[in-house]
Amino acid sequence: MGAFKRNKAPSEKKLVAAALCNAGYSYREVASMLGGLSYIGARDAYVAMLTSLPEERKRDRREVALDGEDVEINGRTFHLWLARDVETGEIMTFHASPGPTAEDGARFLAAVGAQCTNKPVVRLGTGGKAPKEMVNLDLYFQRSAPPSIIERISKLLFPGV
Repeated sequence: MGAFKRNKAPSEKKLVAAALCNAGYSYREVASMLGGLSYIGARDAYVAMLTSLPEERKRDRREVALDGEDVEINGRTFHLWLARDVETGEIMTFHASPGPTAEDGARFLAAVGAQCTNKPVVRLGTGGKAPKEMVNLDLYFQRSAPPSIIERISKLLFPGV
């Protein structure tokens, strides 16, 4: 889809910037968190991601898979997580946070719930890829091992690479 056409900043940094903006952080906050990226660069990454992802749809869903991963940029660790509809494979939402906090996890779950008209089964990744924010909320989940979030988003944004 060619979401990130210019390569002045690494694609991984742009991906994290877009996810942080999607999670509710301002462009200036994102630029200062990541370093080496202007607030305009953060905005451009966010707009590119929004135009590349499918439009959000509220509907019945049987299962939702959550996946998370820690990414280090400029010596700072950011936590990324993704929700997708297991039946259709559709990416529902993609967020990031500067740390694994229960508040960020609750905000992410609210974004997932906003796209569901029912209460689907939620599958959570296992091992080091488990979204820590979800575990901290002390909720019941079925645990499974979906593919890496970075691989999934990279395939979506950069097909054929």
